[in-house]
Amino acid sequence: MTTCVATLNSSFLAFPRNLGISPGAKAVRRQTRELQDISDQSVTIGWHYRQIAEKLFMTAAESRVDDWDSYGARPVDAKSLLNAMWFAHLLPMTVPIPEIYVDPDGEIAFEWWLSPRRIFSVTVRRNNELAYAGLFGVNKVYGVEHIDDELPETILDEIYRVFSEQTTYATSKHG
Repeated sequence: MTTCVATLNSSFLAFPRNLGISPGAKAVRRQTRELQDISDQSVTIGWHYRQIAEKLFMTAAESRVDDWDSYGARPVDAKSLLNAMWFAHLLPMTVPIPEIYVDPDGEIAFEWWLSPRRIFSVTVRRNNELAYAGLFGVNKVYGVEHIDDELPETILDEIYRVFSEQTTYATSKHG
């Protein structure tokens, strides 16, 4: 008998990664991919992801060669790009579409900006790390999480915090 453990994701477009090697696991992986492809094509469900993916690929295309910024920047890192695609799938449709950049070291950065004192960014690294930093008035947050089958709650909370009108909530919850 085969057991499958499912976890709740912050985005229903992101299915848990299937690491199985049995014929059943391969069939589930194929069916999951087909279902994800269908949802990505949906006008209502897939629109959010397609908007982010389009920005991601345009940004990556502009930085695919050495010295793309004329200051010695490294080309976009392929593993970071793959992780960024997964990260984009994990973002719920309720999250505003971020700006997307390639850092000079080739890693992908997602940024949510409301004002100079309300900003949050996540850098998706090749080693499955999500390095984040935010500025909320005089308060700063930063740290590192790992990308997995779910978007880390810490990161999701901070993205929403950028757009939160309730500064008392943000101050009391996050110091």
